Amino acid sequence: MKKRLKQFRIFLRDNWRMILTIMAGLAVFYWLLLHRLGTLTGGLSAREAQAANDTYGWYGLYHHPLYLPLNIVRSIVFHLPGHHGQLLTRLPEVAFGASAVIAFAWLTKLWHGTRTALLTTALFATSAWLLHVSRLATADVLYLLALPTLLLGIVAGQRRPTQAIVFYGNILLWGSLLYLPGAIWLIALAVFWQRSAIKQGWLHFTRLSQRALYVFAGLVWVPLLSIDLTRPHIWQTWLGLPAHIVSPLTLLKQFGGVFLHLFVRGPQYPDIWLARAPILDIFTLVLCLVGIYFYIRHWRVNRSRVLASFFVVSALLVALNGPVGLSLLVPLLYICAATGIAFLLHEWLKVFPFNPLARGLGIGLVAVAISLSCVYNLRAYFVAWPNTSTTETTFRYHR
Repeated sequence: MKKRLKQFRIFLRDNWRMILTIMAGLAVFYWLLLHRLGTLTGGLSAREAQAANDTYGWYGLYHHPLYLPLNIVRSIVFHLPGHHGQLLTRLPEVAFGASAVIAFAWLTKLWHGTRTALLTTALFATSAWLLHVSRLATADVLYLLALPTLLLGIVAGQRRPTQAIVFYGNILLWGSLLYLPGAIWLIALAVFWQRSAIKQGWLHFTRLSQRALYVFAGLVWVPLLSIDLTRPHIWQTWLGLPAHIVSPLTLLKQFGGVFLHLFVRGPQYPDIWLARAPILDIFTLVLCLVGIYFYIRHWRVNRSRVLASFFVVSALLVALNGPVGLSLLVPLLYICAATGIAFLLHEWLKVFPFNPLARGLGIGLVAVAISLSCVYNLRAYFVAWPNTSTTETTFRYHR
């Protein structure tokens, strides 16, 4: 015990600056997610009003188990205080939005190190899209969380396949995501990329109790889902398909429209976005394109193929115009932006490996550009969006 306390004190002494930075960043981020949460729009949108009036608790979860993780949190938050207003209606989404940022930060740290993770997480955490989705009472926030957690599970599973918390954590993650429409295809991809790690973990845990726990962790999610899939028209929704399948030509046009929305102009959803403004500001867009260029150059690297497979499947799901929205793809853009930052800093520091002034200048310029990007996105969300006439008309429902 004394040895562990000594190691902990040494860790605090050596990393206190980083710890304080992370704590300050988390405090600012949680303030952003909660700032004027119940008053920014003056009312609820139609989708939020429907979510607020839906049935939750055991009865609601049994009859409408899709989006199960979010509905469990809603059942707790909505029922404990009794009558809930706009703030509590949106509070469950805040928790999942914060989880998406934490998963994103963890993933980028594993891939690119602490410095790049801090810079890119600041971009992602203050992005207008994340603030819109995380502060709106809709299920879109689950799609924002899906890919960062799945990719984090793949990285952890490949690096430590025999660690129990990773081995069992992955199956619990996949089980919870089974209730997210369209996520079954992403889970299948995650299993495919971890197939050797899964086999290695299974062979490592030789005791019957360990394997029984693994099987139970997977099967515990099945009964409720099986009951729901026996109901009419649920299969299509669960698979992420629209009510009516479009022709191949129309699907191709819609697939091209996904790229248009991601890189040129945003979708016209007044409850979730500002007019036709681009999803990425110009600086983040350049970083994203640099990251894509890097992955194309290093196509044979496993990470490039993993990200490409998830992007193609996710883009197809969005192009179908079913229940899956653009929130599924937005984290991938910021993951590419993280790679763009790491690549540019690597090239700069390679030119000036021993010059502290030049090294500091390069990092400082990137930090200033990121700060300006953060301010732009915050103003777009907190100032421009709520004061447009379209937003005022959309958020007209009260509770």
